[in-house]
Amino acid sequence: MLQVTLDTSFLITFADPGRQNHPVAVEYYRHCLAQRIPMWISVVAAGEFAVKQPITDLPLQHFRILPYNLPHAIKAAELRRALQVAPPAGSSAAVSDARPIILNDLKIIAQAAEEGIGTVITEDESTLARVAERLRRAGAASVFSLLLTKGFAPGELADPTQPELPRQT
Repeated sequence: MLQVTLDTSFLITFADPGRQNHPVAVEYYRHCLAQRIPMWISVVAAGEFAVKQPITDLPLQHFRILPYNLPHAIKAAELRRALQVAPPAGSSAAVSDARPIILNDLKIIAQAAEEGIGTVITEDESTLARVAERLRRAGAASVFSLLLTKGFAPGELADPTQPELPRQT
């Protein structure tokens, strides 16, 4: 079953009409609603969001809340170990901690992997997307990141390995 996880950067962008990628976040939200694609929010992302804005500012009735449990913590530890030997994207050599790893991003990816949620929609190209890519290349997790910065590409929800052509405006 097709389902997505929404990370903190998605939530922030979705909730703030002044952000550049807000329209893209809204399009994904509406598309998922119309197609009945479950949208999961990790309690980890909810906690990060709540630092600056009440979580109740989001339409929580349309999201499924994903608690962080022991199997998620075990998966996060496994992924962290995999990252210590996995080469960064574009590199051929294994390095330990070549890039700083954001632990909350790793937890969100671990939850998605553990729950069989194949895609995280994010605006975070510099950390979450790169970590997910490194984990996929290492064979440690099969979670894809779908970047808001690349525009609305609903076909990539069904098949993240097949990028859509850019839409003409």
